[in-house]
Amino acid sequence: KSRLCRALDQFQRREVLTEAIAIMAFFKVAAPVLAFLVAPVDGVKVQRHHHLRGGEIASVAMHLYRHDCGTKSKFSYLQIPGAGMEPGAIKPFTNVLKDGFFEVDCVKDYLFEHGDKFGDNKVSYKLGEMTNVSIVHYAAHVPKEDREQMTHEVCFEFCRTVPDMLFFGLTKGRQCYCAPYYEMEASDSSECDEVCDGDTGLICGGKTKSSLFSMHSCSNTAEVLTNTATSMTEVGGELTALSELTTQASTALQGGAATYQDKFGQAGDPGASDLMQSAKVFAGVLDKALGIAGEVSKSAAVLDGKAKAAAGGELSSSKTVGEAEDLIKAMEETTTKAEASVEELEGLTSAMAGAADEEASKDAVKQYYPAMYFVNKTFDKMPSTCTGEASEKPIVASLDGCARACDNDLHECVGFSYFPGAEVQQQQQQQQEGPSGLCFLFSKLKTIRYYTGCSEQGSHNDIMCYGKLSKFESTDIAPNPSGKCEGCLKEANQADRCFE
Repeated sequence: KSRLCRALDQFQRREVLTEAIAIMAFFKVAAPVLAFLVAPVDGVKVQRHHHLRGGEIASVAMHLYRHDCGTKSKFSYLQIPGAGMEPGAIKPFTNVLKDGFFEVDCVKDYLFEHGDKFGDNKVSYKLGEMTNVSIVHYAAHVPKEDREQMTHEVCFEFCRTVPDMLFFGLTKGRQCYCAPYYEMEASDSSECDEVCDGDTGLICGGKTKSSLFSMHSCSNTAEVLTNTATSMTEVGGELTALSELTTQASTALQGGAATYQDKFGQAGDPGASDLMQSAKVFAGVLDKALGIAGEVSKSAAVLDGKAKAAAGGELSSSKTVGEAEDLIKAMEETTTKAEASVEELEGLTSAMAGAADEEASKDAVKQYYPAMYFVNKTFDKMPSTCTGEASEKPIVASLDGCARACDNDLHECVGFSYFPGAEVQQQQQQQQEGPSGLCFLFSKLKTIRYYTGCSEQGSHNDIMCYGKLSKFESTDIAPNPSGKCEGCLKEANQADRCFE
């Protein structure tokens, strides 16, 4: 639930830009409706976004270059009139104003034919009394010796630095121009099928039509940086809290298992010793996961410090913005790793988490009887250990918590073997409750060993194998020599001694 809420929160923070260029009736143009979701990235990244085209939703590729943004775009729709009308003032490749692009259409563009105030089509220019704008040609502003073979990226690199331009068009495989908007006009049935001079794997318009691309304005990198850091620290806090609980569980498993393995080894109870070995193995699994989580937490702490320092500085140059974008990328990767660690730790400790709810676990053990009650009631108060098919990994819990964990494993667990922690006597004296022992859950009981040599007083009497009353009520699970009893124990061994 917490990860879902966090994902929704991240979604709400991300910049959603709708570039709906609604030119008024006197402009006599029709504008496309574009909608896309922008995610902070580093370098060049292609994302899939949705574009409304012809009444259908189509998937288009969004190319992001946010790390190059040197200045925040000062664009507003009121500035469209006059766009491109001062070619002498245009200084391409100076200030980066756009950080991404995606393809929107293949059309015969009215602006290419009639919106070229200063180029080859200037005699056909008709926008002076309408919008008073002009397209800007790549070839008109880049010296011949500096021109590159045309691709989508080459045209974008030029147009992204021309003020007030929202689109760029490519036609005839090599001609690039920038436009504040575009207008589709009637044309033939030809398509955009001319490959780009610089990349034959791309299409750069057709003989009469243009491949049109929308450009996205540079976002507020400082805000993205802060929001990304906030998301990372939120996940990091969750990971830290979960790591602390997991560390406690691992310590209890290791310590308790070592103590009991020694005791039952000396008492000649291989079944109980094997249970303790499984607890040690699982503690090792927890420790490995904790090691990974610890490295992620360290990385998050370092990145958070860098993010705070960067957010407090000036993010205006390409260098500082690029560094911030690198940091954003690193934080996003670390957040993903932290989420993976949280998910792993939650999975490893899910049974323990359910058992830790004291309110829900209260008196849960009342639905369980000592397993010897279903074997031989004479010995149902004697300490006992059992083995069987595990339904869960070993957990740390109180006696009621252990019963609750078995209840939670509704379709599997039929009983458990419980070993109180070393502090149980102190807790009993102080009448305290809480996680205090090792719990082994079983989907099937196979063997039981009961100790008749223990005194009536002492914590060893709390070591007990339990069976779920609803599973074994009115049932005799004593070993059956015929071997035809599916639910019967394989062995029930009496030990006329105790374990100390």
